[in-house]
Amino acid sequence: MQVPTNRFYDAAARNMGRLASRADALQVQIATGKRLAAPSDDALAYRRLEGLRQAKADDATYGANLKLAGSVLAQADTVLGEVNGQLQRASELAIRAANGTMNPGDRKVIAIELNDIAEALVQLVNTTDGRGLPLFGGAGGEAAATLQPDGSYTLAQTVPTAMPVGDGQTIQANDAADRVFGFEGKKGPTDVIAVVADIVAVLEAGGEMTDDLKADMAAALDQTETAQASLGARGARIDMLAAQMQATAANREEARSGLEDADITETVTELQKTMTILQATQASFAKLSSLSLFDYLR
Repeated sequence: MQVPTNRFYDAAARNMGRLASRADALQVQIATGKRLAAPSDDALAYRRLEGLRQAKADDATYGANLKLAGSVLAQADTVLGEVNGQLQRASELAIRAANGTMNPGDRKVIAIELNDIAEALVQLVNTTDGRGLPLFGGAGGEAAATLQPDGSYTLAQTVPTAMPVGDGQTIQANDAADRVFGFEGKKGPTDVIAVVADIVAVLEAGGEMTDDLKADMAAALDQTETAQASLGARGARIDMLAAQMQATAANREEARSGLEDADITETVTELQKTMTILQATQASFAKLSSLSLFDYLR
């Protein structure tokens, strides 16, 4: 009988090498808790994992933008609330100044407080956010309200770039000052600062409140309230997007775990089985390789 010795040794070596490699791989899985260590382990699953990792990285950016947008919107809402409070006081003073019993001197006293309110409005409009940028500035970072040589103010008009908060989704965290504080007055475009300044000018000159000034004052209040409502709607959308992102992240983590994480109990059982087979194979090989021709002939 002819015994193919080389083939016997090669086959045995390959079989034991395969079992040893499998045992090593299982031990690595137990140590790391990961089923996949390289693309060759499962090419399809590895590609899906890469996609999940990229989506997670994208969501980290979107999440940071959502957080920043929420912070900017909250600050803008606070500032608008303060602006509204200043305008409420200005409206009260304007109503008092319109009283027929007020003389020019009394109106000038009211004008002093209204002038202080106008200056406070300029400071509020020019508030900076947590990044040090104008809260209601333009897209180029210009100031929200800029003083002109004639003492008036011009408001930024270029809307800042919207923030990406998802695939194909953006949110406008803040608006340019002209869109927030500007409106169409009785005599054309105006803004909350200009309205108070106009009333101050009339009262300082000893004049009386006109119907147009009263209407513009009411419109200024309406404008800030409308702007504040718009911010509230955007804030609600941010909350909704944040909740959706959390749910998506949980689903993504579940999918990742199913693809990548090892079932430790199952892996340990498979390792024990593999080691048993390997030991039995090694024992059989050792026994067979020690046999001589005389052992076969007996």
